Amino acid sequence: MRFSPLRMSPRGKITLVLCCLGVCAAAAWVHVAGARRSAALKPVELFDVVRQQYDACRGNDYPNAYRQASASIQQRFPLERFAGMARNDYARVVKSGRVEFGAWQRQGRQATVEVFYISRDGTVLPCLYTLVREGEAWKIDGMRWGRAWQNGQPMRGLRS
Repeated sequence: MRFSPLRMSPRGKITLVLCCLGVCAAAAWVHVAGARRSAALKPVELFDVVRQQYDACRGNDYPNAYRQASASIQQRFPLERFAGMARNDYARVVKSGRVEFGAWQRQGRQATVEVFYISRDGTVLPCLYTLVREGEAWKIDGMRWGRAWQNGQPMRGLRS
């Protein structure tokens, strides 16, 4: 016996339509709830993770800096290797005079943040951080250094 909507009773047709509308309404509610949660992200949450790793590296506290790294980074690099990379990569910025944060963007469980390390002589070293949401916390999943520029070039961002 084949299913034919033409042979359904009026009550069956109404039930089928209401079920379809219910599924659509539930999907819309899930979508809106996800968008609200996404919009609720405050950029300071992302900035804090970067700042904590930066402060830990400035204080040679590499185990604490390592805790700010994502699980995938921790799987690829044991603490000793991470500390060596941090010493090399952060050597040019741990002496910076200040840190400023620029544009940020979130896409689902990932986010990017522009960070500008500014030395006392005005040299700016830009870096793009990639963060990933792990449970209830944001973790650093990667960083890409940009080309440094000298004082005098305009820069927009948020002071930290």
